[in-house]
Amino acid sequence: MPDGGKLDVRAYREVNEIVISVRETGVGIPEEAKEKLFTPLFTTKSKGQGLGLAVVKRLTESLGGTISFASNEGKGTTFSIRLPQRPVAK
Repeated sequence: MPDGGKLDVRAYREVNEIVISVRETGVGIPEEAKEKLFTPLFTTKSKGQGLGLAVVKRLTESLGGTISFASNEGKGTTFSIRLPQRPVAK
């Protein structure tokens, strides 16, 4: 969010999943970048390394979960991570 904005992070339970939602009111993701977003070494930032989202996706999937996003240019982006809820060991 180069010009500031709001960041909202939430975690909640939904049926048999834990959902982590990260929403921001920044510039959004350009249409041409959306399909490459989770590709290692892909970045749109001049000082970015392109590893963050690729690592998050790999970790999420290794836990049996999924990650998705919705973005509108000029309005912001929301990422949702869904992880299966596992019973607590006693």
